[in-house]
Amino acid sequence: MIVAPFIRTEALIRLLDCISADVKITIVTRWRPADLLAGTSDLDIYDATVSKGIKLYLRWDLHAKLFAADDQCLAGSANVTLTALGWRMPANLELLVPVLRSTDHIIQFEEQLFKGTVRATAEQRNRLAELIDRLRDSHVQIPKSEGEESDSLRPGWVPRTRNPEELYSVYQGNSDIGHSIQQVMQEELTQIGVIPGMREDMFREWVSAVISQTPLVEKVIHRIEQKGQVTESDMSVFLTEIGVDTKINRPRDVLETLRRWLTYFLPDHYETAQDSIKLIKVKTL
Repeated sequence: MIVAPFIRTEALIRLLDCISADVKITIVTRWRPADLLAGTSDLDIYDATVSKGIKLYLRWDLHAKLFAADDQCLAGSANVTLTALGWRMPANLELLVPVLRSTDHIIQFEEQLFKGTVRATAEQRNRLAELIDRLRDSHVQIPKSEGEESDSLRPGWVPRTRNPEELYSVYQGNSDIGHSIQQVMQEELTQIGVIPGMREDMFREWVSAVISQTPLVEKVIHRIEQKGQVTESDMSVFLTEIGVDTKINRPRDVLETLRRWLTYFLPDHYETAQDSIKLIKVKTL
């Protein structure tokens, strides 16, 4: 198992070449648009993993680095990049400490890790690739990180903004919405990690790419693919599975809010059934 927020394809392929072809491999990383735009990670790892039958998972708030084989682990600071692993000079100063995989804290880490992951898909990869190309062509500036991101999107994320069509106005600072509602929207924008200077079309693509990486949206999309729709009872199950208190976040309210998000940010994919808050997949003619 390879766990790292930043993975570059050249380093990953070199790492995989050291592993026997009959070994089952799982990789967990993160695909934040800002990281991809900055070049700290790249999307080509998707094709590299698919070609080898490797399971690739995404987790938005991932920061840990862990390399595990059987009962042995290396835990520390090194991402899967040439400079981090000492394959390009000057190399980074990194630390990887041997630890048994059977120790309690490693077992607990792995359990928590996979509770918040989503499976990487070709659709996610393609959506992000198009967004990154458009952002680069528009010369949008990437703000420098100011340290740890305490407001990062968490695995238990549920949408709170009831009118997602107003998010862009808040993002631009042009909204006359009430202070309390605007504060919720600002918090949501911070969690989604939007960067300044995007046109509205890019903003909408950014949001759609990000929310598709949340466990809740993944579960909803998977159910729609399987059953054709998502109901209130389905939502109740999903919220419980991701650890959300259904007394505070009522399934009907969450479904209605998420319906608005998906029909606004993914209008070519989802719509609402007549006289219902069920989400259904748009049929392609």
